[in-house]
Amino acid sequence: MPFSRKRAIARTSIRILANDPAPTIVMIAMPLILAAFLKPAMAAQLQAQGFSGANGAEQVIPGLAVMFAFLSTQVVSMLFYREHYWGTWERLRATGASASDVMIGKAVPLFFVMMVQLVVVFGAGGAFFGYRINGSFLALGALVAGLVAAVIGYAVMVVAIFKTLDQAMVIGNLGGMLMAGLGGALAPAASMPGWAQAAAHLSPAYWGLEGIRDVTLGHAGLVDVAGALVALTVFTVCCGLIAAIRFRPTEAKIGTT
Repeated sequence: MPFSRKRAIARTSIRILANDPAPTIVMIAMPLILAAFLKPAMAAQLQAQGFSGANGAEQVIPGLAVMFAFLSTQVVSMLFYREHYWGTWERLRATGASASDVMIGKAVPLFFVMMVQLVVVFGAGGAFFGYRINGSFLALGALVAGLVAAVIGYAVMVVAIFKTLDQAMVIGNLGGMLMAGLGGALAPAASMPGWAQAAAHLSPAYWGLEGIRDVTLGHAGLVDVAGALVALTVFTVCCGLIAAIRFRPTEAKIGTT
């Protein structure tokens, strides 16, 4: 029975996402549009760091993909808060769904949607901007999956903590931009000021992007990025625990801006 409830919630979430694909399309298109403008500057920066064959895509494609993945926290928020706005949250509660049923039922479809989002960005980056990796595709896939899990964990935690959609959107986006920026989404973490480099270690984006950088510009394999994967897992678990403690299906939320 619990599994069937999670599956029913997941089907509802998929319908909601399918009925409004615009946010996902934007999160795919924007990194690719910005990459065209930022690639030359990143090429010069990477070449100055000793990567003579770099064309700039090695920084801008992963960086922008991750930045817009963290901005996708608003998609996660909308998936929860729309239920309150449409008045369907009470119907969901009437099924006897627990807090974990709701969180898992909504998180799993989001995970796959965001995985597709990042895969498309990386694929288009390779097709149009010459993004290539020297290391393991398995390691790259594991890092992308870890980053997506971290984003969803963070977003669900934000939803669990805040009562209104406005609060969740503002805090979610600000936190996402901060983590992405500190993590090296716009410039390599090594080029940032000392205080930012120290703070970057608290950001899951840092661990994900450093791992992707090792796979892209180096020859890293799955074992080489194990530390980054552990850091991403720890962040995701911590967010999940906070969300599980704070999330209350009975709590009324304001689903409009």
